[in-house]
Amino acid sequence: MPPRKRNLKVAMNSKDEDKMTTQDKENEENPAKRRSTRSTRNTRSMAEEGATASPEKEEKKQLPFVKYKGAIKYFTDGNEIAEASDGLIQFVEKQPGDGLVPIAFDMEWPFSFKTGPGKSAVIQICAEEKCCYIFQLTNLKKLPAALVALLKHKRVRLHGVNVKNDFRKLGRDFPEINSDDLIVNGLDLGVWCNEVCETGGRWSLDRLASYVVGKAIDKNKKVRMSKWHVIPLDEDQLMYAAIDVYIGQLIYRELERRAKLKEENEAKFIEKNGEAAFKAVKALGESFLNEKAEEVAI
Repeated sequence: MPPRKRNLKVAMNSKDEDKMTTQDKENEENPAKRRSTRSTRNTRSMAEEGATASPEKEEKKQLPFVKYKGAIKYFTDGNEIAEASDGLIQFVEKQPGDGLVPIAFDMEWPFSFKTGPGKSAVIQICAEEKCCYIFQLTNLKKLPAALVALLKHKRVRLHGVNVKNDFRKLGRDFPEINSDDLIVNGLDLGVWCNEVCETGGRWSLDRLASYVVGKAIDKNKKVRMSKWHVIPLDEDQLMYAAIDVYIGQLIYRELERRAKLKEENEAKFIEKNGEAAFKAVKALGESFLNEKAEEVAI
């Protein structure tokens, strides 16, 4: 039987979120992805809403919401997930050179205030901005070997916000995954942003999107707290899940661009002014991130 798949092109949901009181009460027993302090991105993000995500002063301006118009490939069956994973492995191995291939990674799972976090329910992957994969794990007792091979492929760089804790969560729920294997090539976008942009502090995905690419993420509480383990996911859930990895890939590409620009500017300045002058200017706070940084004078 040919594998089932849904290739969806869905528009951003703009429903009024004010009428959520009843739904919040219904989800109280089984809201999704509100994680424990040990391995939660959303719990941490909620805590950070009252804290400082970075030392940068955030401007209070209305940013445009991220809109994703690419394909969403949604699979719930183990054989379908394996076939899609094989396709992604072929994509990775066809990339020129032998460098790492960035792939945005995220996860969703249910949460109960009585029993705590449930088993990992959804994996989201974005290797190209035009296509996002949503793998629902609800019916799987074991991850397909092809998916495991993809996640730990030596050329794959899985990235996301606090992504290493996602790896640990996945490893606890599916023992065939060794989280240490994923952590080796994994990249935390918040940590990388601090290195490239010379910022500090912790980042949530929405604040990172605002700071790096000037976009806002519609964190619709009704969708965020929905039942991610129930098959099938609806279009709002699929779009929400896809946007999280789509924006992650955009953030990676922009940080990659800035890192290259910074490296080039530093090299030009050192060639022109010498290592001592470079150290002196760096001590004064020059980041070499702007287009004319190589022209900085002491």
